[in-house]
Amino acid sequence: MNKHNADQPSAGSEVAKSIKPTEQVEKKEQCQKEKRRSDKNLSLIEAVFHDAGIDDKQGLDKKKFREVMKTIMGDVKDEDLDGIFMKVDANCDGTVKWEECKNYMQLEHEAKDSMQKSVRPLYFPKPIKVLRHAHCKAIVALQFYPFQKPQGEKRDSGGFEECAPKPRIQPGHYLSITQDGILSYWSERFKLLHSVNLDNLKQMHAELFQKIWVTDMICLRNIDLLAISSTSLHLEFYDISARKCDLAFTLTGLDCSVTVMDYWSDGKKGVFTYGDVNGCVTVFTSADVIHNGLFNRGTSKTVSGGDCQITVADLQKNSCGNYHYFKVALHKNWCQQIHFLPKLNVIATCSATDQTAMVLTSFPDSYKSEVHNTVFHLQKGIMCFDYSPDLNILVTGGLDRIVRVWSPYVTKRSCQQMKGHISVITHILVNGRDKKVISISKDKNLRVWDLQDCSCLQNIRSNEVSMGRPPITGVFYNRDTNTLVVATCLVGVLQGAVEDVNMIYKAKTHKEPLCASLYNTNFKQVVSGCHDGVVCVWDIMTGEKVMQFQTCPRKPVEVTAMAFDTPQRRLITGSYDGTVRIWNFNNGALLLQVPLVDKTEVTSILHINKRIYVSGWSKRIICYKDVRRESQMDYYVWNHYHSEDIFCMHAYGTEMVATASYSGDTIIWSTSSKEPLCRLNASESPRLLICDPGVGAEEKQSCGFNPISPEELAKPTMAVEKALFLSTRNHSPDTAILLTSTAHGYVYAWSVCKGGGLLGKFRATRTEDTAITTLATNPGEQTLLAGDSKGVITLWDIENYCYCMSGKRDEKEEESTREKTLGQSNFIPKDGQEGLGKVVWGGLRISFSSPKLLNSWRCHGKRIVHLEYVESLQLIVTASLDCNVRLWTFTGVYIGTFGQVQWYVDDPDTFPKELPADLRMLGCSETPDELDEPHENYEDGDQETLAPSAPDTAATAGSFSGGAALEPTEPAPPEPGMPQCTDEEIEETWIQWQKHGKKSRILGQAYKPKVKNLKPPCRPDLSTSSGCNETLRVSKFLPCTPLVPVTVPSMPEILKKQQKNQECAETTGKQKYRKKCTMGKQQHKDQTHTTH
Repeated sequence: MNKHNADQPSAGSEVAKSIKPTEQVEKKEQCQKEKRRSDKNLSLIEAVFHDAGIDDKQGLDKKKFREVMKTIMGDVKDEDLDGIFMKVDANCDGTVKWEECKNYMQLEHEAKDSMQKSVRPLYFPKPIKVLRHAHCKAIVALQFYPFQKPQGEKRDSGGFEECAPKPRIQPGHYLSITQDGILSYWSERFKLLHSVNLDNLKQMHAELFQKIWVTDMICLRNIDLLAISSTSLHLEFYDISARKCDLAFTLTGLDCSVTVMDYWSDGKKGVFTYGDVNGCVTVFTSADVIHNGLFNRGTSKTVSGGDCQITVADLQKNSCGNYHYFKVALHKNWCQQIHFLPKLNVIATCSATDQTAMVLTSFPDSYKSEVHNTVFHLQKGIMCFDYSPDLNILVTGGLDRIVRVWSPYVTKRSCQQMKGHISVITHILVNGRDKKVISISKDKNLRVWDLQDCSCLQNIRSNEVSMGRPPITGVFYNRDTNTLVVATCLVGVLQGAVEDVNMIYKAKTHKEPLCASLYNTNFKQVVSGCHDGVVCVWDIMTGEKVMQFQTCPRKPVEVTAMAFDTPQRRLITGSYDGTVRIWNFNNGALLLQVPLVDKTEVTSILHINKRIYVSGWSKRIICYKDVRRESQMDYYVWNHYHSEDIFCMHAYGTEMVATASYSGDTIIWSTSSKEPLCRLNASESPRLLICDPGVGAEEKQSCGFNPISPEELAKPTMAVEKALFLSTRNHSPDTAILLTSTAHGYVYAWSVCKGGGLLGKFRATRTEDTAITTLATNPGEQTLLAGDSKGVITLWDIENYCYCMSGKRDEKEEESTREKTLGQSNFIPKDGQEGLGKVVWGGLRISFSSPKLLNSWRCHGKRIVHLEYVESLQLIVTASLDCNVRLWTFTGVYIGTFGQVQWYVDDPDTFPKELPADLRMLGCSETPDELDEPHENYEDGDQETLAPSAPDTAATAGSFSGGAALEPTEPAPPEPGMPQCTDEEIEETWIQWQKHGKKSRILGQAYKPKVKNLKPPCRPDLSTSSGCNETLRVSKFLPCTPLVPVTVPSMPEILKKQQKNQECAETTGKQKYRKKCTMGKQQHKDQTHTTH
């Protein structure tokens, strides 16, 4: 019996290795329990809802939901059911209705990525993996049903293809069907999800019910239908969308039983063909299969039992422009295989007959056009074939046990022949990209052939295929992942080697740059969005892709901002065109689209107290009331105070909101009054600037704002990249509760209450051309995470930074902080070290000391756009413009990149053995500028304090960009009892101390002065390597000693004699060889002379 191999890519991959008994096992068990909510139990769930007396307006609360689901799913943990409840209850009303439950199950799709691991010399390097689940009857067909509906233009290879480049792995389900009608659903990892007995479904239709004997199955992927043929005189079409299997309609009135079927579509036009036991071929076409369906439903009839039937005779009578039907007799025996070849615009069929072994039937443009046939003659006929659009060849196999390669235009003889099978060839598969042919014979012998030299690359014998005695009856081949699935009563998987093994490590999380990556504490998932409008949901524990959906399917629009609602049940996205949408990110369902006010880019979204705050290039805040229906959503536009685009927005509890713009202004708003409280701008003043209510940004000059001189206007503005509130701190004039970062690499600490202002400033980058692009803290706000425009992340200890600065820290603490700051000279540039301490500007004492630097390393090769700290796992999630989302430990250990190979957070052995390729190309995991100076190890959070090598000068602060002149601090008065010495006396004392051998009178002989290592004149050439569990460093001050010449030991006399004898023997052998050659030449001359 013939089987089909689809052109669609799949996510078939190596079965995941076993997981240790940790939280991963619990998560896998939770996923399996969620999968029990199959469509087989859909009617049972609905009945339970109705039995509970729940109507359309009411719903089940969490407690009642547990009771109901336990009656269906058995003994399940309450926390697992609570997770399901939160996923279904996306509107957070505390209840789950039947419609919500049904819609969620219909829209839920789980997408899992898997990658090839290594390149092996064999095409299928690993032995076949036989699945444990066995069937009573043989599996007659295997199909792949993708989660995402294929859409796109017609391509050469047939089938579907999206406008964007096709991924190597596509999520979906495998489908298998046995002869007795058992339809099974398999996951991408070939785990059995659930099975459906079609006989049980057909019992509801008594008029047509008879014992089923399946002959073939084909998946109509873009219209969510599954066609099944059997020995009965009708075809059954099942609706398989959203994991269900309901009989949609039946095609009746067939002349004989159907043996093989095929379906093709370019996203709009559809072609459905089948061949029967009489050798006839029937073709149905639809001009628009998506909107009009495959058949003319106007001819359908509803019989008793509610079954919808369509007869072939009615379709033949009602052929029109949108639908076309024709039937042609081609063979005198069964049709063994049938395929529509769009590149040739023909229908190819084969049969085990000599005169019509294979026939190419031209596809008619209309029902009036003539049908032309091209016939291939071959003794004993052809049992199977496959076509490669890349090479434009046909490959066949049959009863003569020979694999033949044909040109579609030459019918008399084949181009190439490959021999080796000793039994009938039943299946042929071609991979045109790799130029390989896979053939399978009746004795379960699998061979891989090279089309370039017609050689057998691999021979998998029948004893290596432990799948029972019956022959292989079903085959599915994924050309993109090189995965072969074969079936008898069992299912076996062969994982082929990928041609480019590094491709999995070069794969990116998204195709376009990232805008944000959020962590959801409810489901332990990372949600990322990119500039092509795609949102992906990842499992942080393993790196698996759980969900992927397009925010604007018709025309992809860049996603520019994302945020969760307060319960973290829904995802709110903002786009480049100003559209704001609310999603159930667990199943990709669009819940609501808020009214469009401004068609400008959205840069920031907040959800506070059932309000949605949106800001961006409109230069103002729009507040939406979070409701369930779009018609009830009210909004309020706040007054316009910003003169430039708003870059970011952050909230202090439910009281205040801060917006920062390109002009350097940071405005603090009151959420209750919807009016600004104050304005901050470090380039103008360290004080809080008062905003006059009711006056727009264009009237700043006339409403009390400090005027800016023309010279200052000519200077570049200090655009604020990020604003971050420290919500755990209380309001106080001497405590900073707001941090802002600028494009020049500085972080500013502000107090926004009355009498407050700028309290601190420090540079968090190496150079001024590097900007701090994102800020984040841990929940306790003791550690600040800063990401910059060069892909570097730095961790700072801010627990006591700018906290209660007046009167609560003595001079010793300030001096200690100052020494720690000076100890970071390897990271902070020299110009940033000048003026460390405090200065007075505008009547405020401003600290220029940096907080303690805990750690720093390079995460990405480009700008970091978002940081997320996961407190429960002590992990850091980073997103960048390099299209990647990566996971790191708090100490800088690289765990993995989402979208590449998977990991297990609890098992460090599953972490990658090396850093990503882009970081290896840069040569380090830290900032490149740090290689110019020695770098201390901050991995454990401890930092050695380095004392300054010379007496410190008076603290002088660097000037702000466009700021006023700073007032120097007055020198502190001398302490009482401190002796006063002149410079000459100090110099004389220093000289005497040097003469006496630099001995300390206080410490005595135990004192040893520190010796500073001198920098060598040139940088040594050190080979460096990097591992994922350590931070790469290059040290140029390692102690070394001059190299000692290597002495060669003398050779013993015995070895000398042996060497001499060996040389003599070689010389003698060469002489004999030359003599022999000379004698041979002489004999040849004598023979030649004698002949003449």
